[in-house]
Parts: sequence; C-alpha cells; structure tokens
Amino acid sequence: MKITRKRKYKATIPTASTGDIAFLLIIFFMSTTKFDVKEGIKLVLPKAVESQENKTQTITLTEKEMTRFQILPDGQIAVNREAPRYIESEELDTIIQQKVQINPDMIFKIITDRDAKYNDMIRVVDRLKAAKIEKISLSTS
Repeated sequence: MKITRKRKYKATIPTASTGDIAFLLIIFFMSTTKFDVKEGIKLVLPKAVESQENKTQTITLTEKEMTRFQILPDGQIAVNREAPRYIESEELDTIIQQKVQINPDMIFKIITDRDAKYNDMIRVVDRLKAAKIEKISLSTS
C-alpha cells in the first residue's frame, strides 16, 4: 500500500489588500496631522492718501519727533546716533518709555540690515507693540 504524502506549501501572506491598507493609512495620517500655520506680524497699515497732482512731500523729522533703531547683522542695536550695542528687552522697554515721556507722539523707525536675524527685528517690534506704540516705520538697508 502506497501512502501519499501531502505536499507542504510555503506559508504566504496575502498581498491583495496591501494597497488598500496603505491608502487608508495615508488618509488617516493626513486627516489627523495638525499643520503648524506661521502667522506674520500683525500690523495695521494706514491707507495711502492721494495727494493733489501726485506730488510727494518730504518731511524732515528731528530726534525729538522720531527715534531710530538700527539693527545690525550681529544683533546689535543702535539707537539714534549712539554706538551699536547689545540691548536686552528690559533695557529696550526703558528706552522706549523714556522716548515716549519726552514726546507722546514719537515715531519709531526700525531699520533692519538685510543680513540681520528676523528674531532681532521681531523683538524690537514686540517691545514697541507691548508699549502700545502705533507709529512704527519698518525699513531695510
């Protein structure tokens, strides 16, 4: 009598639904991931005023009317015509309060070097906004 042996099949994993599973995982991760939205600087810019015959006016401001913060690439800040130096936030608050006491309608001009760090400019703008200053001029050099 001849005994027949059963053939041993290799164990395989069914791959028919692998594509479906991958698709469902992609949908799951896309729908549950929270994307970080970067917000810009919140400033309300004034509307442009049309002048008569499109003539421009040049106004010269003195240090009693305008304070200039110049931010250098290495993070130093020059206030008006003073030598540039590193200024901490507390000292910056003190300088702003002194300038506002001299003239409540003081205009603050921030001149940022193109190679300066964005955080240095933001720190100065934040200190001005914290002091409730509304007359801020931003420029680059």
